[in-house]
Amino acid sequence: MNKTGTSHPCPTLHKTLKIFIFVISWLVIFSVGYMSNWKTTYTEVTSSATPTELMELESALPMYPYLIEEADKCAGRPPFLLLLIPTSPQDASVRDALRKTWANESLVEGVIITRLFLLGKPHSNATQEEVTQESSTHRDIIQQDFLDTYHNLTLKTLMGMEWASRRCPNASYVMKVDSDMFLNPWFLVRQILHPESAAKVRFFTGVVFAGSSPFRDKANKWYVAPEVYSKNSYPTYCSGTGYVFSGELTGRIYNQGLLLTIFPMEDVFVGMCLERIGVKISRPGGHWFRIDRVEYDRCQFAQLITVHHYRPDELLKIWPDFLKARDSCPG
Repeated sequence: MNKTGTSHPCPTLHKTLKIFIFVISWLVIFSVGYMSNWKTTYTEVTSSATPTELMELESALPMYPYLIEEADKCAGRPPFLLLLIPTSPQDASVRDALRKTWANESLVEGVIITRLFLLGKPHSNATQEEVTQESSTHRDIIQQDFLDTYHNLTLKTLMGMEWASRRCPNASYVMKVDSDMFLNPWFLVRQILHPESAAKVRFFTGVVFAGSSPFRDKANKWYVAPEVYSKNSYPTYCSGTGYVFSGELTGRIYNQGLLLTIFPMEDVFVGMCLERIGVKISRPGGHWFRIDRVEYDRCQFAQLITVHHYRPDELLKIWPDFLKARDSCPG
């Protein structure tokens, strides 16, 4: 009834119009708030980007669809250790060298190790075709539709965390390790992770940095503007060259990452996520993770987990001797 006591000539139309106006009002309110937040986040992200990367960062805030996903990689028994290895699309020779050396999935007897190479999208369609062919041969590549650049390493890491939490949620441990590293999987598995014991929870370790300050010199490769990160020090984090953590943390790290502004230094970004979760990073009991270059010594390397700055050709050269060192070196 209307105010005069007579029926509205089109009650159904009137009701529909009210619902339509209500829905449109809420959509406008939501859109204004969303765009305001997006603009703030976009400004924070792009202020740290180089001019050549601004175009990619304009669309870096959403998570990208998979180009290659390897949905069945962890089908069957879950791995004890999942290796997440960022590489560039064009670095097929690097991946081949790692498959023949420390990323060989059958190295540690009685333990399931699974490797995944993390890739973004190349500039060249020809390179993408080569990656697709390589993936069909080895089934060890995951790739999302973002441009593969240095500043998008954080997106690569988030991709690995997302994939692991969804496709490999029962992995006991995960290790993110760079492709220019020497890795000793036997020492890591047998001396540090102990497959005969129950898997640790809330465990995260590597080369620990505490109280590190952002670089404010614009000429520095790792320059961070105060507008991007205003605090005088970063949260405690582990060097991105190689860190190991409980598999159960992958989903929690990824979920926290979605709530944060994308930060170009992935190791610091992961430290931010861990701080929000409340995980205390464990310091290694020995000097096992090396982020500097150490000249090869078979018995010294038998007691290390990682050593930085090893090219594929160097790995292929020292690996046969290192396999012998496992039997001949004490300890």
